[in-house]
Amino acid sequence: MDKSKISSEELKSLQKAISDINQAKTILGEAATQAYIAQMQVLEIDKVLQEEKKKLEEKYGSISLDISTGEYEEVVEEAETVEE
Repeated sequence: MDKSKISSEELKSLQKAISDINQAKTILGEAATQAYIAQMQVLEIDKVLQEEKKKLEEKYGSISLDISTGEYEEVVEEAETVEE
């Protein structure tokens, strides 16, 4: 029994399309991996930032900080008024 074949052009076209899809999937996979790594880095950096903020608050109290100059002002919380 003879097997039928599609034309050489049709085969090449399909092979190219499959190759292109596989390449695109590889690129997407790499991008997703890089995005995941970046998310993990952001979480770690945020932990460090929160620790630094906590240290500053322990040392200086509640402050409003200008991150570009290092100048700060104490934050004074207004007392709640209790009405009777």
